[in-house]
Formats: sequence, C-alpha cells, structure tokens
Amino acid sequence: MARRVKLTISRMQAILPAGAKPPGLRAGVQQAIAADGHDSVTAVELELLNLLDSPAFRGSPRSRVFLQFVVEETLAGRQDSLKERTVGIAVLGKRADYDTGADSGVRVRANDVRKRLASHYETTAARAGVRIELPPGAYTPRFVPVAMPPVAQGRRDQPPPMLLWQLAAPTLFAAFLVLMAIRGGVESSDAFSRFWNHAMAGRTEIAIEVDAGAGESISPAMADAAMPLEGLANALQAPVHIIAAGLQTPPAKYCVIRLSLKQKPSARAEFLLNGASVFRGRGGDPAIWLWAENTEALRSAAMSLSSRSGFPEMP
Repeated sequence: MARRVKLTISRMQAILPAGAKPPGLRAGVQQAIAADGHDSVTAVELELLNLLDSPAFRGSPRSRVFLQFVVEETLAGRQDSLKERTVGIAVLGKRADYDTGADSGVRVRANDVRKRLASHYETTAARAGVRIELPPGAYTPRFVPVAMPPVAQGRRDQPPPMLLWQLAAPTLFAAFLVLMAIRGGVESSDAFSRFWNHAMAGRTEIAIEVDAGAGESISPAMADAAMPLEGLANALQAPVHIIAAGLQTPPAKYCVIRLSLKQKPSARAEFLLNGASVFRGRGGDPAIWLWAENTEALRSAAMSLSSRSGFPEMP
C-alpha cells in the first residue's frame, strides 16, 4: 500500500505533520556543528533527530510529535507555556475547554514518552553531548550535558577527522535504504502478512475499540495497552483510530480491533497470545478481538500483533 500514514484518534486525537517525519535541522546547523562544537541548541536539535529516528520512537508517531513539540517550545523559550492543557490542544487536538481532570490523554502520552526515552538511553548513549529527559510530573524537557569520549590525536600525515554531520549523514541515509529494503522485501507469505491481509480484507483504515470507563472515557491503563497497535500504521500503511467502545459505529472501511477486559466473546478463541485470547469476528463482529484478565496481558498481546519479530506462527 502506498497510502500516506495519518493517525487520528477519538477522545485522544493526534495532529501530525505530513508523513509524521522528524524535523530538519535549522538552516546553517551543519556549519554550526563544524564551527562550534559547543552550540548547545544545535546539540539538542541533533540529539532530538537521533531520538526521533531511534527504534524507541520510530513506532509511535504521536510520541515523536509530543517529544518534538515540547523540545522545540523549550528551545524557543516558551517552556513556561508547556502546561497540560496547552500540550493537549497543540499536540492531541483537544478543545480549548476540555476537562483535563477527566481526560488523561496528555498524561498517558507523557508517560509513554518517558518510557521510550528511558528505553533508548538504556542501550544507546547520547550522541550529541546532551541527553534529553522529561522529568516526572512535568512537560518541560531537561537537557543534561554528558561527557563525550575523547578524540584521539591523529598523526600529522593523516587526513583531518570528518565532521559530525559528515559522519551522521551517510549513516542515516544507509539506515533509510535498509528500512526501505526491509519493507519492500517482506513477502506476503509470512505469518504477519497472511494474518493482516485476511483481517484487513480490503479495508483501508484501522479502528481500535477500547473499553470505556467512567464518564465514557478511556482509562490510562487501557490507553497504554492499546498503544503498541500504533505500530500498525507504519507496518500496514493505514491510518489508525483509537475509539471508546460503544460510543460510535466504525464505518465499513475500518478493520476493527477490540481490546476488552469486560466482554469475552462466546466463540472459542483461535489462539492464545501472551496471556490474552485472540478471536476473529464473523459477520458484523470486530475483525479481531483481544480479551484478557488484565491490561498487562492485553498490552503484551498487542505488541506481538503489531510486530513481525514477535508475531506468532498461525496454525
């Protein structure tokens, strides 16, 4: 499929730039890196690009947009305006008068960004001399300088070392080519493709129905369980919508995925996945139904369903 990825969400709407692409560096940034290794703004921008292109953030366009927004606002000197309501309106598309007490979308998203930052820095050191953090209970990021490994002095007859941007550019370009090769080389005969080709059945979008709690809003735990399914937007090149179950009937163009702790289909589960039962609906039922006794099992099953690496072989 060659459709452009565009995520929207009911109750927790996300406004993304075209293609959800990471930002480009400011004009003259490459020269600034070459001329002044102590340009702190440049270092933050370069580290932001590294984060947005990392495995920790690549599968979640909304978390990428959240991180990009709060970092850019802070660099622009508008950190004092980074309140829950401001972020909700600018990043998640909330109404100006929405109830921040009843709607936890911003808090859930911020927590997801913190988890992704921690996951990234557990395995990858900061590459631009600064580490980007999002302190608990705050939406203003913190930029923490980190020591860079010393550069060995070369011999006089050796060519000068390549500049940072010269080293990074071919690496990023090579990573892009590898990504495109992987996407283009995956055959439709693998278990992941067979499953989703059957589930989509010509549908062009995906609706994730999640149990609604008090006040017909999605609980933070259930929203967190559904988040791994965002990865289907990139894998299947189809827009993803997260909606509260029972509030609206998804259009026929939607492939519906139901996540529930409350309702269990009467039919026999097709297979078990990480503690959750997986059903495939018939007739007017959702195309896929995940049921479990706890949200941890639902999230674990959702991670496998959205990832080739964790996808089970179907019988």
